Amino acid sequence: MSELKAWIQFTQRRYIDDDVQRQWRSHNPDNNDTIHWENYRTNVYGFMDEMDPTDLERENNGFSYKAMLTRDRRRWSVADRDGDDALTKAEFTDFLHPEESPYMRDVVVAETVEDIDKDDDGKVSVDEYIGDMYRGTDDDSEEPEWVKHERETFKTFRDKDGDGSLNNEEVKEWIIPQDFDHAEAESKHLI
Repeated sequence: MSELKAWIQFTQRRYIDDDVQRQWRSHNPDNNDTIHWENYRTNVYGFMDEMDPTDLERENNGFSYKAMLTRDRRRWSVADRDGDDALTKAEFTDFLHPEESPYMRDVVVAETVEDIDKDDDGKVSVDEYIGDMYRGTDDDSEEPEWVKHERETFKTFRDKDGDGSLNNEEVKEWIIPQDFDHAEAESKHLI
């Protein structure tokens, strides 16, 4: 099991390192020590400069380039530890893979809440929580057993203060549990 856990950790790290290296080269062809925000913004979102402002505001199936730019800007600012508006390779790694960085956990939580919180009240209700995993059916059939179990898990374990919704701290405990090792759990499952 320890060998399998080490292999899982190695392959996860290799994926991240390869992704960062590929994107670093793409966004930094001169291989400078840092990538500046304006260079990244132009490279990724420069096409928006030519778009009609009304098209920027319009969402297409829940997708908005303007919202993506705002989200990336916030993530960039958090990853930019020295505040120079340019990211080193380590900071760029945190920007691309915030789930792997303890420094970026609040951004991961904020993005999760934004993705799941359909009524924009800043919290995740039980219906929003379930809706993230299960869309239901058109035929009024009964929910699967696992969905009922998730509703009970929400009520019993996730919603610590019992107010019917998850605040940021409760979302953080759900998506980034402190006492959970993904590689260890996966190795146990596989064995």
